[in-house]
Amino acid sequence: MTPDEYLKTLGFKDMHPEQVEALMLLIHSFLSLADGYENEDVFEQAKEIVDDAVILFGGQGIEVHYEPIY
Repeated sequence: MTPDEYLKTLGFKDMHPEQVEALMLLIHSFLSLADGYENEDVFEQAKEIVDDAVILFGGQGIEVHYEPIY
């Protein structure tokens, strides 16, 4: 698909509330697992994937920060 092609997507506004909740739980779990690696690079890669997914579903993206626990 080229950048000029129209991409039909389903947005958060069009989804059932349980679908939105399930997606948010999946995102939270994914970021928690990435945080568990205790590696900022792994977490940053996961954050980029999640940010892209949220934008594809019509959101504004996410903002999270990696804070290692010592």
